[in-house]
Amino acid sequence: MNLSLHIEKNYNLKDYLKPSHIRLAVIDLDKSKDYPANFVCMLPRTINPNAKTQNKFQEKYGSKSQEIIKKLLNQALKTEDDQDLKKELIARLTLIDPKPKNMVKCNICGEEFKSKSFRYGKQKTCYDCIAKRYVDKAE
Repeated sequence: MNLSLHIEKNYNLKDYLKPSHIRLAVIDLDKSKDYPANFVCMLPRTINPNAKTQNKFQEKYGSKSQEIIKKLLNQALKTEDDQDLKKELIARLTLIDPKPKNMVKCNICGEEFKSKSFRYGKQKTCYDCIAKRYVDKAE
């Protein structure tokens, strides 16, 4: 199983939109050296293991699919020279492994929590510490 990415631009579309004109196909170089003969499947944009219907890539590679996609995208990113293709590869990497939003450390206990934004700034104290403060004042 020697997987690689085959990247091509399709300029024959009526709509010249970013996601539709760049296509990423997963190929197996052990099957053949020519592109149509070694086609495995199209590279999915996101991986959701909890989804009811899985894409072909997930059906084929199962739990290893996210690691394989990261490896393929990183290899392609190192070898690619075209800026449009690099942007698409970076966008795919961020979709596969998104960063958690609004995670900050509590000023009191130091634990990470998901903060809310207010008009004056972000929340800096976690809910447990806020609850302890009000429980201590009530007693």
